[in-house]
Amino acid sequence: MSTTQIGAPVKFLNRLADLYSNVSVWVVPRYLQVVRSSMNLNEEAYGKYEVEKLSIIDANAKRVCELLPVGGSVIGAEGRVDLIGDVDQEILVYLTNDGLLERRSTSLYRGVEEDGWYWIEIRRLSRVRRLDEALFLDLLAEVSEHACC
Repeated sequence: MSTTQIGAPVKFLNRLADLYSNVSVWVVPRYLQVVRSSMNLNEEAYGKYEVEKLSIIDANAKRVCELLPVGGSVIGAEGRVDLIGDVDQEILVYLTNDGLLERRSTSLYRGVEEDGWYWIEIRRLSRVRRLDEALFLDLLAEVSEHACC
């Protein structure tokens, strides 16, 4: 994947790379592997560009879940990735604690203390939790019912 593509959201691609790097480290002790593959996105703000999706597979090469990028230009966030398993799916968003949040009299999401990937814990209440290893593994188990976690 090239981050020099014309019109590609470089920040989003870099944030995805960081997320995938963390996930790769988090799943190794659980005897899981990651497989990256290319896909295309087409966003109004950026046009068509290539991005990577990440599949997590078990020791038998069975897909446990997939991290599927939705876009770098989404309402209320600076990026979105869906965590999709056979049982359910969860939404991860990249949030920043600057600009957009400071200009509003009330924050769009509650719980954003620093820039990073967040899971929208309670959509109705706009409550989010910062993504870390423990939360990711809980979400992975939730969407896939995989017994690793």
